[in-house]
Amino acid sequence: MLQALRYFRAGFGEFYFDLPRMILLNLFWFVTALPFIGVVFVITLSVRGEAPIPWQLLVIQATVLGVLALALAGPGTAAIYAVTNRLVNGELLEISRFWSAFRKYFWRGWLLGVVDIGAGGLLLLNIWFYWNLDRPGGWLLSIVFVYILVMWVAVQGYLFGLLVEMDQTVRLVVRNALFLAIDNLGLTLGLMLVNVVVFVVSLLPGAFLLALATMSVLSNVNNRAVVDAIGRYRASGRIIAGER
Repeated sequence: MLQALRYFRAGFGEFYFDLPRMILLNLFWFVTALPFIGVVFVITLSVRGEAPIPWQLLVIQATVLGVLALALAGPGTAAIYAVTNRLVNGELLEISRFWSAFRKYFWRGWLLGVVDIGAGGLLLLNIWFYWNLDRPGGWLLSIVFVYILVMWVAVQGYLFGLLVEMDQTVRLVVRNALFLAIDNLGLTLGLMLVNVVVFVVSLLPGAFLLALATMSVLSNVNNRAVVDAIGRYRASGRIIAGER
């Protein structure tokens, strides 16, 4: 668990010492993520009752708009991970790689984003549905889905890092992310803590940090965890799914 904090210290240090380019890199990501952030904002207002619509219509609108918005946010997230992955692997920070990586990972980044956000959204929907279901035992099913949601949060630190480090299909990325999360439980808990805390702090002062810093730091931290974990498996002769 402490290793995740060391990764954060290193990632934040690199962000601070190359501040202008790191901010620019994060802005590149933020531009691609902005449509999806807008969709999430509108959905949040609807769920809170400030723009009430039937929940069935809300689910349909959220699905369609979310999938379309992720056509930018998914590849954009893969692109910023690709840039900081090269930095973690000892190369220079080249933010010009962002757009070439965006094109390279467009389809897989989009699909991974849809699978990832779709799974999280479906879990939240099930939690809400069973919690409000007026039947005995419904709340128990809701709690079960809460635990699954925690597992979903736990694998977030591995997904896009594995995509760019291993250059694999989305199916193998998800499989390997689940494997790493379970096989490195202490690291997984530490990464989950770092990711959640940084994300929450990023939203507090008007979400300015989300636009200027969040993903530059977190992609660096998560890439460090993935690169080191893969290195340990390779050094010990253990095979990661998809490797030969």
